[in-house]
Amino acid sequence: MVSCSKVSLNDWQIQSCRAGFFMQSSKQLSVPRRIKIMNDNLPEAAPDTEHAEEDRTPDFKPQPLSLSLIIALALVGILVLLILFENIPGIRASVGVSMTQSPWTLQSYVNTTGTLVPVESGTPVTAIFGSDARVSGSAGCNYYHANYTVRDFAISISPPVSTKIFCGDTNVMQQESAYLNDLVRAEELRISESSLRFYDGSGKPILVFVKE
Repeated sequence: MVSCSKVSLNDWQIQSCRAGFFMQSSKQLSVPRRIKIMNDNLPEAAPDTEHAEEDRTPDFKPQPLSLSLIIALALVGILVLLILFENIPGIRASVGVSMTQSPWTLQSYVNTTGTLVPVESGTPVTAIFGSDARVSGSAGCNYYHANYTVRDFAISISPPVSTKIFCGDTNVMQQESAYLNDLVRAEELRISESSLRFYDGSGKPILVFVKE
């Protein structure tokens, strides 16, 4: 059974039913005029499958770390720090020892203009650091020796004493003077398997040696 309701508007009667709407003139006509507006055939809206899939996506939330895991990670970090601190003194002590195990040949030095330059070809400059805290070698023309001290990565070298041989090559003499001066200016050192580097107080490299 269809339920309907009527509303009068001027000469028209609007009848609303579940199946649609009917409009009829209130005047007596031989053939009633009716306008039926149907909505039975209106297309249905397509379901929103995209949002439906999103709604079914599980919501993953990060789980907090357990107290036991936090404690374990903290213990591992402390253990690593202890190992590092125990080995640092040994590393520092081995620097001075490593210097004495091999003769060194100068590769580059800071000249009188403050520039790090390579050694003149054919004029080997050497340094031998003895376990008696003395360094000696050839400065390119004259032989020299000096006292040195090493503590951790710091080094101090006394003014060298050298022979007084005159060399005819002016470049070699200038190189020798600059090298002996650089030895006194050295304040820090770094050593590797194949090289030995000296730095001044500002951290600038001034002498670079390689193993013979």
